[in-house]
Amino acid sequence: MSTLVFSHASHEYFDAASSEDVRAVHFVGSLPAILTGDYHTTMQWFLDHTPDTALTGLPCDPDPRWIIDWLDGLATVDALEPVRTGASADYDDMPTYRLKRGRWLESEDLSLGRAAHIDAVMAARTQLHSDRDFPPHQVSIPNPYDLSLFTFGTPTAAVTHLPVFRQAVLDDVHTIHRQHGNQVVYQLETPAVLATLDRTPRPLWPAAVRALAKQVARVLADGPREATWRIHLCHGDLGHQPLFALTDLVPAVQFLNALHHQLRRLRIPMPAAHIPMCTGTQAPSTDLRFYRALRHLRRDIDVIAGLVDETHPKDSRTALGLVETELDRPVLAVAAACGHGRRLVPDAVANAALACELAHHTTDTPAR
Repeated sequence: MSTLVFSHASHEYFDAASSEDVRAVHFVGSLPAILTGDYHTTMQWFLDHTPDTALTGLPCDPDPRWIIDWLDGLATVDALEPVRTGASADYDDMPTYRLKRGRWLESEDLSLGRAAHIDAVMAARTQLHSDRDFPPHQVSIPNPYDLSLFTFGTPTAAVTHLPVFRQAVLDDVHTIHRQHGNQVVYQLETPAVLATLDRTPRPLWPAAVRALAKQVARVLADGPREATWRIHLCHGDLGHQPLFALTDLVPAVQFLNALHHQLRRLRIPMPAAHIPMCTGTQAPSTDLRFYRALRHLRRDIDVIAGLVDETHPKDSRTALGLVETELDRPVLAVAAACGHGRRLVPDAVANAALACELAHHTTDTPAR
């Protein structure tokens, strides 16, 4: 059995790989439900399918439908009443709520139960077998704005009720950190950032980007100062379908640069950022112009390239070269655009295999 080794913000776990021009592999978190019978089996799958490859973290996410179950569960919260019901078959079929007159939400009403889940996962880690050192456990943390937006259905209501959602999320984060310290890293997940920009007229982007960056920076600032974070930007994957079309990387770059600015003012390290570069329905682009915005990304932002698409392996290889050409540096890691929870098992296996191949793929990019 391997000795457990954990990393902090400087990526010590996979620095050795990076120094040899080898990228790490990043898993967003979820797996097909049939592979998640217990925590040990779930984590062992990630280890078994990434031989000789560094991992940025070892996830063990709940069911990929967790957001649907959580939204359905809000129907039992006494302070809320339904505005729209839905079976969550797609993004237009999700339930929304409003606050009852004269009532208010408490953070306990919105708990995700992540702390209890992580306690059980960390106990299961001790039973894992591998000849390698294990990366830190990766905890998926939804962005509070996303939770509020899913709950109330409109940006105005989401912002109004944001503080209680932020408190609910941070209650879990602080509890986990007290119990497990730097044995875990936190992945802040937000489809709402890119979805909001997609629906915002471009002349209004500067204000929208600043507001979104300040919101995320507030979460990181109010979390444990010693914690290591990563950002998972997302286009959504309900039914393996994106919330919106992917046209270029300008929104992601503008948001990440704005977040970098906010965090630098607060003297908080900038997290590595997972940028989705394909979707469940769209292959990675092989057009250099698609990636041109990466020229403007701050050089000290580590990129996790979400371009591993098992149905388009050749395009994935081409895309990696284009990404690193525009960045003028290797990416920190490669990944799928989202989790594997809505893939079939053979597709998840194929994606992991392609990710490992791309992690060791040789390009002409200067070394890190």
